Amino acid sequence: MNTAIGEVLFVKTGKVGANKKLGSGREFLSGIKKYPQNSAYIEKNGFKEDEQGDLLHHGGETKAVLLFSTDTYDKLNKLSSNDFSFDSMAYYGENLVVEGINEANICIGDILKIGEATIEVSQPRQPCWKLSANTKTKNMTSIIYNNGLTGWYARVKENGTISKNDKIFLLKRPYPELSIEALNKAIVDPLSYGEITKKAITCYALGKQFKDSLQGRAKLKNPKNEPFLYHKEPDEQM
Repeated sequence: MNTAIGEVLFVKTGKVGANKKLGSGREFLSGIKKYPQNSAYIEKNGFKEDEQGDLLHHGGETKAVLLFSTDTYDKLNKLSSNDFSFDSMAYYGENLVVEGINEANICIGDILKIGEATIEVSQPRQPCWKLSANTKTKNMTSIIYNNGLTGWYARVKENGTISKNDKIFLLKRPYPELSIEALNKAIVDPLSYGEITKKAITCYALGKQFKDSLQGRAKLKNPKNEPFLYHKEPDEQM
């Protein structure tokens, strides 16, 4: 068996429920609040016990599971002056809290063996306004986007149970140049990261939604001054 590159500290799932939009008090339905389980069974559309409220932007085969690093939690706490703990509710909607791997050392197309399951890294998470609402931090979505602290999605190659404390094994890495960190830099400023952008757009493993966003921004004359392309409420102020 390949050498372990990380470990699952927490497995989290959740049901769709009513949440309050930050600032307005309006309710919205979401499955962003997920809670620790000892284990959960994952298949092509995600964990059986998990739900998403907005199936247009969340869930599905390309976004079956969201991984989030303890390193990212720590960095976001410092940047947002929060003290969120990753051992309780999922503040960022994550399914797996992992240690030893992060946006800098995980790449698109990576094949990972975790417990009984095998997954393929598909794209960075594109942050939306619900992250500000769930963390009760007005600028959280911008902090995540601008610093590339997004976590990442994966598709399921082999169904199975994933449990707390499972080791994470890297089986294959076909695109070592396309780290999650590199793609997060490219989506903010694709013209400055032209080679990464070109490789990403032709990468079979990259999720279509992220690929379309990247391709669209690459066509703009000055993409750094254009509004973000993640799912956004009409009245959201960034």
